[in-house]
Amino acid sequence: LLVAILLVPCLGNHGDDGNKIPLHFSYITTITGGFRASGGIPAVDLALEEINNHSDVLVNYTLNYTTILDSACDRSASLDAFFQHFDNDSEPTYISTVCCGCSTATIPVAEISHYWNIPQIAYAAAAYELTNRKRYRSFFRVLASFEFIGASLAGVVREFGWRQMAIITQNENLFNGVTVTLRKIFNDEAWTLDDSAMIDPNLENFPYDLAFSWSRNGDFRIITINTYQDYAYRILCEAFNRGMLPPKYVWITPVWYTTGW
Repeated sequence: LLVAILLVPCLGNHGDDGNKIPLHFSYITTITGGFRASGGIPAVDLALEEINNHSDVLVNYTLNYTTILDSACDRSASLDAFFQHFDNDSEPTYISTVCCGCSTATIPVAEISHYWNIPQIAYAAAAYELTNRKRYRSFFRVLASFEFIGASLAGVVREFGWRQMAIITQNENLFNGVTVTLRKIFNDEAWTLDDSAMIDPNLENFPYDLAFSWSRNGDFRIITINTYQDYAYRILCEAFNRGMLPPKYVWITPVWYTTGW
């Protein structure tokens, strides 16, 4: 969106204050699914209000989105939504897309959006994979990569003097990068990390008892959940049934889960 704003003045000086030319961007986000990015909608609305109320930002133009589509934090759903906006004669001409919420939904669109010669802007997709400029040529984002979460977790371990930890990872690009980074740091520090527990999102009925089958057969008391919140809920339910509760156990979850999840 910011890139589009910078490019728009190059279109020329047309119209007057009473007859501004409308510009539209596609808006696709995760309203349903394992991760919710719809909380960003009010912020986008506020930004548009500020932009459209300042004539020195977009001279003789107004900027808005049309229908907000739901990517459902799903690869297929995000592609369907993208084509609904960009391969539909009834839709206006979009100058950019704010798309598509979570990393799982964003990556497949980022692979093809450059074919439409538009910038794709994301505010909730943090997968390290998306830093690949050769593959994702038109993709830009306004948040840091998840690559740094692993280093942050290692900092917590160091601060409290811990020496071993288990991590339960969802087998998605976003989360795998965290585990890879954490594994390297633990190896360098000669700490013990069990990262054998992997949640497969392609299985409809994943046996969650497998998430507690540590390959090192260690009695891990510090456990990090490296998944979307819908899986975290089920993991913690299993932990409750096993009596793996504080203060004997420490559970670490991402801070960005939905309030009241």
